Amino acid sequence: MPGRISCDEYPFASAYEGGTALPAAQREVIWVKVNENKDRGGRITAWRGRMHVMDHDPPR
Repeated sequence: MPGRISCDEYPFASAYEGGTALPAAQREVIWVKVNENKDRGGRITAWRGRMHVMDHDPPR
């Protein structure tokens, strides 16, 4: 898939704030290489596991 692009978003799609949960002025979407997007998503998932971030954790 070299040369292909993928939609990357912040807040992350996997977050409750992701998608259209926040007003457009508070979210960002850019186009990145597919491999880059998959790599970063994997890093975020791994970080959540190491830090024991659980569903519905209260904000700190």
